[in-house]
Amino acid sequence: MIASAFLLLASGARRRRLRDGEVSLVYYVLEPRRWGRMRRRGAGAAEPWLLLHGLGSVAASWGRALYVLRRDCRLIVPELSALGGTRAPGGWLGLEPGARLLARLIEEEAGGGPVTLAGLSMGAWMAMRLAQRRPELIARLVLIDAAGYRYQDWDRIDKLVKVQDLDGVDRLYGAMFRKAPWVMRRSRRTFLQAYTSPPVRNLLASLGEPDTYRDRDLALLTMPVALIWGEHDGLFDLDVARAMAAALPRSRLYVLRDCGHAVHLECPRDLAGALQRLRRELPVARASGASDAGDAGATYPAAADPAPHPSAEAS
Repeated sequence: MIASAFLLLASGARRRRLRDGEVSLVYYVLEPRRWGRMRRRGAGAAEPWLLLHGLGSVAASWGRALYVLRRDCRLIVPELSALGGTRAPGGWLGLEPGARLLARLIEEEAGGGPVTLAGLSMGAWMAMRLAQRRPELIARLVLIDAAGYRYQDWDRIDKLVKVQDLDGVDRLYGAMFRKAPWVMRRSRRTFLQAYTSPPVRNLLASLGEPDTYRDRDLALLTMPVALIWGEHDGLFDLDVARAMAAALPRSRLYVLRDCGHAVHLECPRDLAGALQRLRRELPVARASGASDAGDAGATYPAAADPAPHPSAEAS
């Protein structure tokens, strides 16, 4: 928790809380670094993004993606469990209460949206739930190595993520990484502590088949959806991404070559490039009522940075 807060605050983020009953949600707001120059050019409002981290992780784990997006986007980055300082029953935000609370966060921090909603792994599962419940708040959906798709081997996945010891960490690392980064190899015990903590155990125990989403759920989403996937994801196979893309009415699949599941840790430069690339290829319109917006219906300024080399498969 302390490390996550330090890294984000050191980057100029503002730390805030949203209280709702027993839940006190910690989140960070990062204003665009190019905002002054953008306003002088008459660019209008900065593109708003809501970023949801993965299981057993914290907001700061978005790493390089925050730096790249923040150049001309306004970022809202919540902590989804007690690991990042959020207080909630069981130490975690369940899918349904989490979606309700994040909808309120969009209403309060982004003027009711719409926002680009991006989620990593378990964060993508929560993003899907929010997109299902409140599609009017979502301008663009970004699912990165997403958990929650029904049609896959859930017994195998369950055995991998319910880590008990360091041998279990090694098995999960084998699914998460093509080649584990040095810092992850050195922090196996810290990783074990996170994955055996009450927030992670309670969340995993709460999930079941009714919480998964199916092709018919994906078919109802009308906003543009970007799928970003590690080519060698050992948790959720690339075929899962292709099946999801086929079920979505408006989607584009970006495959990060030579990457495993945890693309934000193993291939941060490629992930950041794919995020910039999808901003150009899946433009979204401003809400007509957004503060500081230009003409209603105008698109946000496109990303200017060249993308690296993810392959893309459109559907």
